[in-house]
Amino acid sequence: MGKVAAVYNVVPESPEVPVEEVMENIAKNAPAGVEVATMNVKPFAFGLKIIEVTGIMDDTEGLIEKFEESLRSVPRVQGVDSVTITLI
Repeated sequence: MGKVAAVYNVVPESPEVPVEEVMENIAKNAPAGVEVATMNVKPFAFGLKIIEVTGIMDDTEGLIEKFEESLRSVPRVQGVDSVTITLI
């Protein structure tokens, strides 16, 4: 069984939301079996910043969905968009 890298853009609710707080909660909420490999803050629009999150996990059925659900459940997150999912 191989490994999968899943990259998501996480969008906070507003420019006033501290991205550091969101990043802490992303790491805390990650399901068992998922390593949050990187989190990069990037400018988006109108002062809003997005967090590009890369999760590394085994290619196990349902684990990608659990990771995405954990990102959506982070407080003060408006949206989560999948960027890429690939075998590594």
